[in-house]
Amino acid sequence: MSPKLTDGQKERRNLQILEAAKRVFTEKGYGAATLKDIIEETGMSRGWIYLYYQTKEDIFEALLDYQDVDHERYLDQLMESSASIWDMVTTLYTQQLQELRRTPHGGLMPAFYEYFLIGWRDEERRELLLKRYEKGISQFAELLRVGIKRGEFSPVIDVMDISRLAASYQEGIMTHYIAVGPELANTGMQFEALVHYLKSLLHPVSSTES
Repeated sequence: MSPKLTDGQKERRNLQILEAAKRVFTEKGYGAATLKDIIEETGMSRGWIYLYYQTKEDIFEALLDYQDVDHERYLDQLMESSASIWDMVTTLYTQQLQELRRTPHGGLMPAFYEYFLIGWRDEERRELLLKRYEKGISQFAELLRVGIKRGEFSPVIDVMDISRLAASYQEGIMTHYIAVGPELANTGMQFEALVHYLKSLLHPVSSTES
């Protein structure tokens, strides 16, 4: 009979599975990765994995949720440490570029696009993508509203539209990075252009130039 695990032990094992899955999906993408690959990467038995997840899809969606929570925690910390919302916005893009340069193959992003764009005909997957899209747009728009309330921004159009434009620009940068590579796409220049474009839309009244 297997020993009973504490809640803390269960959480640590779950995190071990998700971290292993992240390494596998980063290396192989979504389609080529298998549940067997993830099980082998964890060093656990198949039985242990099945106590938490039944399919590769379950693991991938749980990994996205885990990263969302981690990102929201990071946003809270960045909000506290940033001198202004504009500084916070520019830091987010700067760190995203640094993360792309630091991680092989663009990290988890190729697997993300593979999962959602290739699988867009799957009704449940498409519904999840739409929820994630709306959440991301609303989250960034709310950040901009905080800047407006503080008197930092004087936007020329509605912040929801600015958020959608920024997301479209950002997704374009990411897909070109993945498809043709950072040198040919000149990813650094594209991020600089995105920040410049946002500045023209938001008219930050005071900011640290990036």
